[in-house]
Amino acid sequence: MTNIKERFEPRKLPSVLRSEELIDKAFRRASKVSGRNKRERAINKLSTLSNVFSDYFNRIVSSHPSYQNLPPFYKEIIDIVVGIGKLRKSLGALSWANSAVQKVINKGIRELKGGKDPEIVLRSVYGRVSSIIEQIGDELDFLIEAKQKMREIPTLSDEPIVVVAGYPNVGKSSLVAALSTVKPEIASYPFTTKKIFVGRSNANGKSFQLIDTPGLLDRPIHKRNRIERKAVLCLRHLADCIIFILDPTETCGYSIESQKSLLDEIKREFSVPIIAVYSKSDLHEYRDLPAFSAVTGEGVEEIRQFIKEHLN
Repeated sequence: MTNIKERFEPRKLPSVLRSEELIDKAFRRASKVSGRNKRERAINKLSTLSNVFSDYFNRIVSSHPSYQNLPPFYKEIIDIVVGIGKLRKSLGALSWANSAVQKVINKGIRELKGGKDPEIVLRSVYGRVSSIIEQIGDELDFLIEAKQKMREIPTLSDEPIVVVAGYPNVGKSSLVAALSTVKPEIASYPFTTKKIFVGRSNANGKSFQLIDTPGLLDRPIHKRNRIERKAVLCLRHLADCIIFILDPTETCGYSIESQKSLLDEIKREFSVPIIAVYSKSDLHEYRDLPAFSAVTGEGVEEIRQFIKEHLN
């Protein structure tokens, strides 16, 4: 099922400046420009402003992918995390600002070449440019926040993906930590895992990725919250194999009947191999399914071998 042809790496998106920072950067750059006389110096200042804003806006806009053409997993999770519509609107605002700034600057340069007073022209252009940049202040702030939020989106390789699912607090993060390189947040209360953690592991030379997902509850998809919907996306778009963890001790806070009901739903919805296992084997004697304990290490290597067999 794994088919991530085009990877999305939000960490590679360039940093975005706030409106006042961008104005300060451009004007400081222009202030260092010289010329043989006032008119030439003013023209050079405006040309520098033009280049700074053009380079900046083009770099920000072009660094973002075509969000509508991304693989379904990335497209849907970006929409959950920040909203693709708002991203496109903000990037469109930057393109508008760039065009508006260039028009103001070009008009100023024409006025200077036509003999108008350099000081009057510069004061007018600087004021109008500042006003344009301030108009997109909210969009710049949003892009700064969006980059931070998108850092939680994993970058995946083409290796097989094993998705670990189950109710909150059943031991998903503990198993992922025991099997792989990633060390997720682990605590004894629900929804500790809010992000998607990706670890890498292998079984007798067979490499695979292991995804620790936020907990799911047994309820209709339209009633699931933003955190749960991330787990559903991993199951729907990424899983080559699913490990579903059940906590028969019910110390997770949910009945075993509810957990089994969710397992049945996942079996109906997804046509990939599903390995149902018990967690917290040091606290119970159930062995009708494979059982593991993150405390004692019991069963962890057996689950690794199950994964290898199912991926094969």
